[in-house]
Amino acid sequence: MPAEKLTKQRLIHITVILAILSAAFFWRTYHYSASESLTCEYPCQISIDGRLTHITAGEETGTISVDPAQKSWSVIELSPQIKNKANGQVKLILALANRSQFTLVTGMHKKYIIHIKNR
Repeated sequence: MPAEKLTKQRLIHITVILAILSAAFFWRTYHYSASESLTCEYPCQISIDGRLTHITAGEETGTISVDPAQKSWSVIELSPQIKNKANGQVKLILALANRSQFTLVTGMHKKYIIHIKNR
């Protein structure tokens, strides 16, 4: 494959792509936040994003519920069920199956590693 001549358009294209990648790298680095580790005795209540959240037994065997939750919350490595309550709040139902911890990611991409004791 023969080498192509570096034209003005190709140089501009390379420069723009490099600028976009550099901006994305620095943006992500600037907004990085380390995971916060929370430990609680089961059943428990913890503060997530300044709101008191309860972790209790779920309706099904082997599950827990996180209540109240936000629609923007997600759990890494697990697929939680999202239930809307009558008062407009959201409840997450998780099947932990022989695990005592899970990682919750809030809408602002802040990570909480939640360790549950005596479950």
